[in-house]
Amino acid sequence: MSRAPSTSTLHTTRALCPQCMRVLPAQITADEHGKVWMARTCPEHGGFETEIWPDAAHYRRITSLAFPKVLPARDALHEATRPCPTGCGICQRHQRRPTLVEIEVTQRCNLRCPVCFMSAEADARHTDVPLVRLADFYDAIADTATLDVGVQITGGEPTVRDDLPQIVRMGRERGFWGIEVNTNGVAIARDDGYLERLVEAGLTGIYLQFDGLSAESYRQIRAADLLGTKLRAVERCREAGVQAVLAMTIVSGVNDHEVGAVIDYALDNIDVVAGVALQPAFTSGRFEAGRVAPLNMGDVIFMLEAQTAGLVTAADIWPLGCSHPLCDTGTFLVPREVFEQGEKSAPVPLVPVPPAPAAPTRPAFVPVTRGLTREEYLALYDPASPQGSVFGDILAKKGLSPARGLSLIIMNYMDALTMDLERMEECSMFVTMPDGRLIPFCSYQLTSCTGMRVHAPWGMPTDEQGAVSWADR
Repeated sequence: MSRAPSTSTLHTTRALCPQCMRVLPAQITADEHGKVWMARTCPEHGGFETEIWPDAAHYRRITSLAFPKVLPARDALHEATRPCPTGCGICQRHQRRPTLVEIEVTQRCNLRCPVCFMSAEADARHTDVPLVRLADFYDAIADTATLDVGVQITGGEPTVRDDLPQIVRMGRERGFWGIEVNTNGVAIARDDGYLERLVEAGLTGIYLQFDGLSAESYRQIRAADLLGTKLRAVERCREAGVQAVLAMTIVSGVNDHEVGAVIDYALDNIDVVAGVALQPAFTSGRFEAGRVAPLNMGDVIFMLEAQTAGLVTAADIWPLGCSHPLCDTGTFLVPREVFEQGEKSAPVPLVPVPPAPAAPTRPAFVPVTRGLTREEYLALYDPASPQGSVFGDILAKKGLSPARGLSLIIMNYMDALTMDLERMEECSMFVTMPDGRLIPFCSYQLTSCTGMRVHAPWGMPTDEQGAVSWADR
C-alpha cells in the first residue's frame, strides 16, 4: 500500500486492526507535507494508515502540554485479565480518574440520523434499562468514581422514556451535583412544560445536538430539517432557566463551514448557552478501512481562526488536562473587560491582546488562554475541574466571575481507524455497563469495519455484537 514518504517518526503506540481488532504496534510519523499519520500492519489483514493531525509542529505542541495525571481510586479498580480494549472496567492500567460518566437509559430514538453512533435502530423497549437497574448504575458510579463527577443521561434518545424525570431525580437524591441530559431536543421543543418537569426533578443542564444553522446541514446529518426544532429547544432552555451546551457533530464537506456560525450564535445567546462542544464525526458500524484521512481535532482547531475572524486562533486552544492532550482541548471566551480585569488583578499575569472588532449586538470576547504559558496554566490548573469548567475555575481562582463566559471544547473521539490505546488509558469520560463496570467512552462505542461491537449495550445480545469472538484477542 503506497503512501507519502515519511520524514520522521514522532513516537510509537499501540493501535488496532480495524478488521479483526487485533492489538498492533503502531508508528506515529510525519510525512514530507507535515501531516501526521498512524501506521500499523496486521499479519492477517495487511497495512492500515490513518491521518491523525494536519500539522506535525502543532501536534508536537499539543502533545507536549500533558498535565499531571490524577489516578482513579485504587480500591475501585478491577484486575485487567484481558488487553485493551476488551479488558476495561476500570482496570489497573488506567491512568486518569473519571470526570464525566454516561448512563445509557435506552437504545430507542425518535430520529434516524445517518451519522449516529448509537444503536438507535433497536426500537424494542427491552433496550430500556429498568429503573431498579439504573439505581445500580448510579451506585456503581458513586462507588467507582465517587459523587464528584458529572453524570450525563443519554441513549439512543433519553426523552423517549416517560420516566426520565424519575431517572434524573434518582441521581440527584444520591447526591450527584450535576445531571445533564444528552438530547436531540425534539421533545423539549415540542412539549409544553416538559423541560420544566426535568428541571424540577433536579436537571442541571442540557447537552443539545446542534449541528449548524442551516436546514441543509440537518437534512444531511439528521435526515430532517431540524433547525427550527433546535432554535426552539434553546428558547425552552431560556424559559426554564437551565443552561445548554451545543454539541456540534462536524462532518467534512457537510457542515464544517458552519463552525464559526455556531460559535457566533452561542455568543449571541450566552445568557442560556454555556458552551459549544465541537465533535468531528467518527465511524461506528460498517466502514471502509485502508489509508484514510478522517476529520480530526487538529483540522477543527485550524478552522477556528478563519471562521471566527481571529476571535479564536490555534494558539488559543489548550488541552483540558483531565485526559490525554489529544482527546480534549478548548478555551474559554469572556468579555474583554473581564479579561483585562484579570490582567490587572491576577497573581499570574496574562499577555495582553490587541483590540478586535466587536459585533454590534454583543461585547467583544477574548479567549482566556490568549498568551498563556504552560507554567502559568500549571500554576492555576485545578485537576478536580470538570471538562467544561477548567478555564472557568481558573478565572474563579483569580477572583473573577466566569458567569458570562462561553466554554469552547473540541472532542477527539476515537474509532477503530484512529484508536490509540495509550490515549485510551488516559480517558476521563466513561460509560456504565450492565455489570456495573465503567469503561472508556471510545471503547464502548468501538466497532470493527464490519460493524461488530466490542462491548454490547443493555438489551443487545453479546453474541450478536461480536464481543465473544474478540474476547481473547
